[in-house]
Amino acid sequence: MQLKSTFKVLTLLVGVLFFSSCSDDDEDDVVPMFFTDSDYQTEYEFTLGDTLVIDHEIQHIPLNTAFSWVLGETVISTTKNLEYIVGEAGTFALEFNAKAENDSLFRSYQLTVNDPYDLYYRPKTENSSEYISEIIEYKPAPGQFINDTYGTMEAAGKIVGGKSDLLSLGAWGGYVVFSFDHTIENREDAKDFVVYGNAMNGLSEPGIVQVSFDENGNGLPDDAWYELAGSAHDAETTLLDYATVYTNPGEHADVPWVDNLNNEGSVLVSSYHAQNYYPLFIEEQEQVTFNGTRVFPTINSSGFVSIDALEWGYVDNFDAEYSTYGGNAMEIDWAIDADRNAVNLKGIDFVKVYSGVQENAGWLGEVSTEIKGASDLSMIN
Repeated sequence: MQLKSTFKVLTLLVGVLFFSSCSDDDEDDVVPMFFTDSDYQTEYEFTLGDTLVIDHEIQHIPLNTAFSWVLGETVISTTKNLEYIVGEAGTFALEFNAKAENDSLFRSYQLTVNDPYDLYYRPKTENSSEYISEIIEYKPAPGQFINDTYGTMEAAGKIVGGKSDLLSLGAWGGYVVFSFDHTIENREDAKDFVVYGNAMNGLSEPGIVQVSFDENGNGLPDDAWYELAGSAHDAETTLLDYATVYTNPGEHADVPWVDNLNNEGSVLVSSYHAQNYYPLFIEEQEQVTFNGTRVFPTINSSGFVSIDALEWGYVDNFDAEYSTYGGNAMEIDWAIDADRNAVNLKGIDFVKVYSGVQENAGWLGEVSTEIKGASDLSMIN
């Protein structure tokens, strides 16, 4: 019995020693986490709204490792790699942490975020003009003045540098894009620019305004556009994401259109204007499509024609301030994005005005926005 007991004890001791030896070997075999790149980029410079991407190659990551990216004092991500849209200008400390039970990794960065407004803002000078400096694009929809008098490329050029000549944008969707020789500032508690028109009390032809800032600094209107949402933009009758296709009739004839709601109609011709109403100077010679928002003012087309004004926020529209400015004063703070969220713009470089109404007004013809020019209100107030 004594021998058996002694043998059992010896066997147990050997097992413990063997297990301990194996455990020590296992611990010695654990390899800590490490970055595969010993040298890495520590400083990044971006423009506001850009996406910061940092990919890490890390070897021997234990299970349940926790990752964190801290920008300033804010955790912006808990993933191994970072993809983050920078939304604030300034210089920030950026830290990466990977923490396991018995291991950790750390890296630090410096992130500089530039505001494009600071980079590409064009200040006024003593030689700056309050008026439009350049017509970038003129693409009217069909209308009675198109290809004649107020609806030609020559007419578009005449609204540069003043406010006496008239330019017709035709039926719904037709537009003009223009710029100034400086950035129009978004003034606090004040209207920013005025678009002149020929509206009268009881005879408004509301046009919609969009604005853009030259974020990439290339001098072209190829950055995001934002609509200035006026009083009717939230009305139940207002159509968002609206589109209309006009077809060239090839002669002086009604110009047919169809919209994206399967409605059909025509821009009706009259004997007063004998030319083809379809714009013959645009690239699209068979059909042209316009997109935007459609508003619905009250129109009385029987007998004495009247078109009611919308309350505010539209051009060629007789609003409360029209007589003060000889046009419609616009506020950059009315800008909204495609999801109808308010946008904070410090200034703008480009303006687009388009006809906002798709209606015929009896003997008066199609409702078509007309403008006479535009001015920077900071230079005349």
